[in-house]
Amino acid sequence: MKKAKILLVMLIIVSLFYFYCSKESTGPDNTRPDNSKPGIPSNPFPADNANSVSIYADLSWDCIDPDGDPLTYDVYFGTSSNPPLVNTGQSETSYDPGVLYYETMYYWKVVANDVHSDSTTGDIWEFETVIPPTPIEWCNVPAGNYIYGQFNVTRNIPYDYEIMKYVVTNQQYVEYLEEVYAAGNIWIEYGDVVGYYEGDNNYPAGNYDFYDLGTPSSFNYARISWNGSSFVINVPSGYNTGNFNNHPVVCVTWFGSWAFAEYYGLNLPTEQEWEKAARGNTGYYYPWGNSIDGSRANYQDSGDPFDSGTTPVGYYNGENHNGFQTTDSPSPYGVYDMAGNVWEWTDSWWSVCNY
Repeated sequence: MKKAKILLVMLIIVSLFYFYCSKESTGPDNTRPDNSKPGIPSNPFPADNANSVSIYADLSWDCIDPDGDPLTYDVYFGTSSNPPLVNTGQSETSYDPGVLYYETMYYWKVVANDVHSDSTTGDIWEFETVIPPTPIEWCNVPAGNYIYGQFNVTRNIPYDYEIMKYVVTNQQYVEYLEEVYAAGNIWIEYGDVVGYYEGDNNYPAGNYDFYDLGTPSSFNYARISWNGSSFVINVPSGYNTGNFNNHPVVCVTWFGSWAFAEYYGLNLPTEQEWEKAARGNTGYYYPWGNSIDGSRANYQDSGDPFDSGTTPVGYYNGENHNGFQTTDSPSPYGVYDMAGNVWEWTDSWWSVCNY
C-alpha cells in the first residue's frame, strides 16, 4: 500500500510537470497557444485626418504587447487608399518617408508582429501636406571659377547650385510662420517668435528667438505682428508707402532663417556660394559693375522712393515705377537685390577678421 501511495504521488507530479511544459511550449513556427496578439497600433503622428502637415514629417505611432513580447512592424505608406508595403521587420515605432509632395493626401498603416508569429493590423490613417508657399523663383549658378573677396582672389565651386532670384518676402515668411505655428513647432514669448534649434558646433541645441515681432504703432522696422490668433503684415508707423507683402522680411534672426530653409527642404547658401551668385567671375564691386546709384539699389540717401526703408523685391528691374525710372540690375546669374536693401542670410560662420 505504501508503494501504491508513492506511485500515485509520482504520477500526479509527472502529470503536473507535463501539463506545465505543454502550456509553455511553442510549436515549430514559434507559435504559442495562449499567446496574446500585439495591441493595435495607435496614437499616429501625423494625426489621422491632419492637414497642413510638413513635407518633412516623419511617421510615428505607439504599440504595446500584452505579454511584453518584443515587436516588429511592417509599414504601409503611399498616396493610394490601399497603401503599399514600404518597410518590414523594423523595431522602431517611427518611419522616415523622405520628402513628401506639397498639397497631397497620404495614407498609411502599421502591422505589429510579435515573436510568436501573431500580428495585429492597425487602421488606415490619412493626412494632407501643406500647400506650396508663394512660388519661389530660382537662378542656376554653374560650377566653375568666381572672384572672391576684396582682394579679388580666384576661387572655384565645383558644382552647380540654385539660389533664390529674390530674397524672402514678408508674405512668404508669414506663410511659414502660420504653418509651423499650427503644427506647434513655434510659439510666442515676450513679443518674440521662439522655436527649437537642433544645435551645431557653435550653438547648443535649445530654444532660440526666430523673429522679433513688431506692432503697427511702435516698431519702425518689424513688418509682422501677432494679433493673438494669426500673424499680420503691417505698415510701420511713419512709413506709409503701401503694401508690404512683397517687401523683404526683416527682424529675422539667423535661427529664424535656418528654420525657414529647413522647413522647406532648402539650405542657406554659404558665404562663398552667395558671393559667386552676386559677382560671378567679373571682379566687379557690385553685381552689375563698379558704380552704384539710386536707380540700381536702395541704400542710405540713395534718393529712391523707398529711401527711408526697404524696396519691394525685384524693384530694380529697368521699369518705371510711378515716375521713378530704375535700371535693370541683376547679378551675372540673374539674381536681384544682391546689393543694397537688406542684409541677407548665409550658413557661414563669418567675422570681419576674415578679410
